[in-house]
Amino acid sequence: MVSRGYALRTKGLIPLVGVALALSACGGDKDNGAATGSASPGPSASASGSAASGDPASLKAKITFMQWGTQEEVNQTKELLKKFNEKFPNIQVDVASKDWETYWTAITAQAASQTLPDVYKMDEAYLDKYAKLGAMKDLTSLMSANGFDASEFEPNVLKKLQSGGKQYALPRDANTIVVFYNKKLFADPKSNPAGAPVPTGQMSWDDLIDIAKKMTLDKSGKTAADAGFNPSGVAQWGLMMDAAGSADSVLESQLWSNGAKLVNDDQSFAMNSPEALEVLRKFSSLITELHVVPNFGQAQSISKDPFLALSTGKVAISFGGSWNTSEYKTAGIDFEAILPPKFKEEKTVVQETGYAIGPTTKNEQAAWTLANWLSGPEGQIALAEQGQSVPANKKAAEAYFAKDEGYDKKVFIESQQYAIPVPFFDGKEKLLWDIIPQKLTNPLSGKGDLQKAIDDIQKAYGK
Repeated sequence: MVSRGYALRTKGLIPLVGVALALSACGGDKDNGAATGSASPGPSASASGSAASGDPASLKAKITFMQWGTQEEVNQTKELLKKFNEKFPNIQVDVASKDWETYWTAITAQAASQTLPDVYKMDEAYLDKYAKLGAMKDLTSLMSANGFDASEFEPNVLKKLQSGGKQYALPRDANTIVVFYNKKLFADPKSNPAGAPVPTGQMSWDDLIDIAKKMTLDKSGKTAADAGFNPSGVAQWGLMMDAAGSADSVLESQLWSNGAKLVNDDQSFAMNSPEALEVLRKFSSLITELHVVPNFGQAQSISKDPFLALSTGKVAISFGGSWNTSEYKTAGIDFEAILPPKFKEEKTVVQETGYAIGPTTKNEQAAWTLANWLSGPEGQIALAEQGQSVPANKKAAEAYFAKDEGYDKKVFIESQQYAIPVPFFDGKEKLLWDIIPQKLTNPLSGKGDLQKAIDDIQKAYGK
């Protein structure tokens, strides 16, 4: 996958026309039908399944589960469900899947026709939309009634799957945005002639910039810190960062780090502040004055996805997602992962998916049992052992660490405690993925006034 902002901007917004009207007539006792794809709900024992003598292990039901992803990811889910059935042998789960874009089209159609799966994957970016449309069951009362242990998660991890203070999905994974560096470039005197030290987690921006200057080389081998450095002929970049294009994964957390915000709690625009302007000026100087970060055109010539630029071997330090590690390995990059630099406080971004329950399920208890197990210690440990996702449940951390990948995986768990508490809401995705990239990219590269860009963003956002 690529950075969510880059991926979703190219695919447009989810079509939701007509869903609200259809859901307004939705009744809790209506059969939820079959999920689009290979899943079919089949008969169920009762509105919430049946359990002999109150024993959850004997709960009997047939339910549907839907997700996006590759066939490999579907197979991994089926492996998880085998473990689930070791504890709950009488709950049959039929799995359906779609690719990312088709998935949301299917979910939207199923919401309109009241045929949603019993349990389905939900991305935090779209949770608020579907919650307001009534396409997910409010899980707050179920969590209370079933003794859900919220302490197993960082508070902001749970919060990102809430809308209006209510929990609409249980956490599945917590992909985090951190900083990576190429160990080979730092170790080789040819690529590190100034002897720059490797960066460390939670460095100040000024300290990181000093390192980036020493690791930016022109074609003659001079660093950006040397007299006579040629910024028009850079052969190796000290730092890769697209603050405008990665507004959701880089810019917003760094605004928080400096005591600023992108939006307020009431969804009004908040970036028109001295602290926010200070961040933008710092980021612009990296491109226009210090020449340690490529401008947008230069960055695109290195990698269409800035998070994958480290794979080229021409970038010393880069922001990236926890999911990028496999691509770095495939490219033969010997890398390390650290917490991002900070202005005043350490702040990170966690991008989450979760498990939602269809509002018209006739198998509420079985659906809850599945979602709760997948999000709980047993399911999260099984997920961690697969090594494909960063678990959201803190009790699965040790299982995740047990698989040695050759770099510090602890940073992905540690970073969750610094996650900014900013759930998505309807309209924010347009601000992050359309307005900010359009209005801010050129000014950050020195082609336009930053204050005017902020004003233009606010005007286009309209709040």
